[in-house]
Amino acid sequence: MKFSTFLHTLNPMNLHRQPFAVYIIIGLVCGLIAVAFHLSIEYVFDHIVDFQNKQSRWLSIILMILAPAVGGLIVGFVLYKIEPSGGGSGIPQAKAAYWNNGGILSFRETFWRYILGVVSIGSGNSLGREGPTVHLCASLASVIGQRLKLREESFREMIPVGIGAGIAAAFNAPLAAVTFVIEELLLHEYKTKTIAGIVFASVIAASVERIALGANPIYNVNLPDFGLDWWMLISIPIGVFGGFSGNFFIQGLLKTRKKFKELKQVPVWLKPAIGGFLMGIVGTTVYLTTSHHGLFGLGYEDLNDALNGKLLGVTLIILFVGKILATILSYSSGGSGGIFAPTLFMGTMMGSFIGYSTSMLFSIDSVIIGGAALMGMGAFFAGSIRAPFTSVLIIYEMTHNYSLVLPLMFGNMIAFNIAEKISHTRVYDSLLVQDGIFLNYHSDKDRGS
Repeated sequence: MKFSTFLHTLNPMNLHRQPFAVYIIIGLVCGLIAVAFHLSIEYVFDHIVDFQNKQSRWLSIILMILAPAVGGLIVGFVLYKIEPSGGGSGIPQAKAAYWNNGGILSFRETFWRYILGVVSIGSGNSLGREGPTVHLCASLASVIGQRLKLREESFREMIPVGIGAGIAAAFNAPLAAVTFVIEELLLHEYKTKTIAGIVFASVIAASVERIALGANPIYNVNLPDFGLDWWMLISIPIGVFGGFSGNFFIQGLLKTRKKFKELKQVPVWLKPAIGGFLMGIVGTTVYLTTSHHGLFGLGYEDLNDALNGKLLGVTLIILFVGKILATILSYSSGGSGGIFAPTLFMGTMMGSFIGYSTSMLFSIDSVIIGGAALMGMGAFFAGSIRAPFTSVLIIYEMTHNYSLVLPLMFGNMIAFNIAEKISHTRVYDSLLVQDGIFLNYHSDKDRGS
């Protein structure tokens, strides 16, 4: 390198365009937006719940049913009049931007994704914040790349870097962020340079999240280190149930979404409100039956109770089935939010019930219920999202419990293979196909030929 070139590189006016500096910028921005999104959803949801609790019992029940519908109505109006791409989780849109649109996403999409996610999830619809966080970060990474006027090859790489930062910030799981990008986005195109950028941005984004919200702001799991024991064989039935039920959930979601799209007699802007109203009925029915409101919003409280063995028996089955129905209605009708958190919730309830049944049947210490819940969380995620390695790492990074990694991996691979045998197409690709979008998988070499 010439000395003049070296000096040009060190010039502060040019330093921000160097790859390492760009990754740090993306990581910082994504970490901050993820924290803000998380806190905004909690703020809206908590205030709505507090308002409901201050009313008479019957008025509170009515408001519980109507809140998701009102949120859906607002979302539907914005989707129809202002930003049509603001529905769903945002991960399909990020994939389409990478493979079909040269990595281009706009700040307008970022803005409305944030607003609609807060409204939809905050009003109680059974959706997750992780998918929208991924889209927010991918959009911001794309906007940063556009502002810095990066060359075409580097610019397109901003999408996977942003996706990785989004997953890392949403779950506090930088390792899982890397594997998710590879499993979901880059299976057709692996580049070491891109992976390095994902690692840098993911670490920075996760660090920002931990500084702002703590080392583990989502899941509070207090489980011992398990020694290898025969009861861990329940990873086999957990894997089988995870594969079949995970696939059932995804197929139900896709078929219901297709039905909503085919409802020509219903205005587009009204569909999310209908889904929210039906979801409110399901969630309220489950609440009146079990006294648990985990079907509304993110459901972290009930999820944590299940992980720590505080939910038992038929309550687990009711929450499991109810969450499947509630999420299908919220998502398929056009709500703005993801399915990551709901799938983790469903898997936890499924695994907890299998652990509870095993504990009762064989008179085993009930502490295994929490371990089974973690296995169920991973197996259902692997069977629905189809990212088995990501599911292992996410759970390990969230719990820091290595003693369950072996049965967790075993159960996850069983679930993944069963789901793959039933249907080869992954959920995010299927959602794009329903919208008439087919990903143009090709390599840089193909692109240049």
